[in-house]
Amino acid sequence: MRELVIELLYEPHVDPVMDTFSENERLISKAVNFSVTSESLWRIDRITGPADALNQLEQVLFDPTDCNECLTGDTCSTEWEYEMLTSTSTSRTVYTHGVAIEDCHSVPHLAIENFGTGLLFEAKRRDNRYIWRVLSPTEIRVGPFYESLGADLKDGIEVQLTQLSELTEWEDHVLSLVDLPYEQRCALETAVELGYYQTPREINTGELADHLDIPRSTLQYRLQRAEEWLAKLFVGSS
Repeated sequence: MRELVIELLYEPHVDPVMDTFSENERLISKAVNFSVTSESLWRIDRITGPADALNQLEQVLFDPTDCNECLTGDTCSTEWEYEMLTSTSTSRTVYTHGVAIEDCHSVPHLAIENFGTGLLFEAKRRDNRYIWRVLSPTEIRVGPFYESLGADLKDGIEVQLTQLSELTEWEDHVLSLVDLPYEQRCALETAVELGYYQTPREINTGELADHLDIPRSTLQYRLQRAEEWLAKLFVGSS
C-alpha cells in the first residue's frame, strides 16, 4: 500500500470555508467517513470548535450552489446536499453528498482519475490548511496527478506534496482529537502554549484559569479529563 499526503494552503479571501477556519484557530474538522466514485462523493465530517465559529461555518458550508472542494475559479456542475446528523454547542457532525462530480477539479476526484478505485481518504481542515491523506493499493504516479491538480489552480492556493511512501501504519490521531470535547481540547492546547507543562512551569493553575476566564476548579476538571484521554490514547496506540 502506498500513502500520499497533500497539503493545500489557502490565502485569505480565496475560499469562504477556509477563511472561517483561518479566522478561528480552535476550529478543526476531520472526515470520519469518506467515499468517492467517478460520479459521486459522500462524506461525514466531525467539526469541533467554539460556538460562534461553528455558527459562522454553517453559513458558508451549507451553500448548495458553492463547491468548497473545487480548486479552480470555475464552478463545477456537482449537486451538493448537506444534512446535520448531530449538533451541540461546540461540535457538529455533517453528512455531505455530491452527485455528477465529473467536472469537479478536486483532490478526491483527480485521485480517482489518476490512481483508480479502491482508495482510502482522510481529510482535515485547520487554520489555512486542508490536508489530505490518500492510501492506494496500487502504484502512485505522482507526476500526472500533480500536473492535473495544479492545472488552472485558483490564485491564492498552494499545493504541497508532503509525503509519498510505503504505508507503515494508518493511525487515526486526528479522529481522536475531534472526539475530545472542545472545552477540554482548548484547555489542554492553551496550557501547552503558555508553558503550563514546562519544567519549571511558566504559568500556574490560577493564572491559566484567569487567562481562560474560567474557575480554577473547572480548569482542573477539564485538564484531568484531557490528560485521561491522552493516557488512554498512548496506552491504546502502544
